[in-house]
Amino acid sequence: MSPSEPSLLDLTPTSYTYLTGLNAPNDGDTGAKPAIKKINKSDTETIVRLSFKAGQVMAEHMAVHPIVVLGQAGEIDFTVDGATVRLEVGTAIRVEARVPHSLTAVTDGTVALIVVHGR
Repeated sequence: MSPSEPSLLDLTPTSYTYLTGLNAPNDGDTGAKPAIKKINKSDTETIVRLSFKAGQVMAEHMAVHPIVVLGQAGEIDFTVDGATVRLEVGTAIRVEARVPHSLTAVTDGTVALIVVHGR
């Protein structure tokens, strides 16, 4: 290994954040809306878990920053620009800032939201 290459010994807990619980279900009584939990916030992004019970809706809204929404469990319909895509495990959608969108749970399910706010 050359002197310019970092080694595993150079990694410290401040160089990464290990996140868990991104696919946790909605076990509470949250009415018509999903359970929302902030998982992590840094200088560059915020990560939020949205846990839905079948039929719950997050009404049309906009984010002030670009977002990425990743399917974690179940099936969640994501509507943007007149199109609906189904988020499930292994799928994601990226949306520019200030674009109206909504989410509807087809089944119990969870998505991870990454708000990309930069520095």
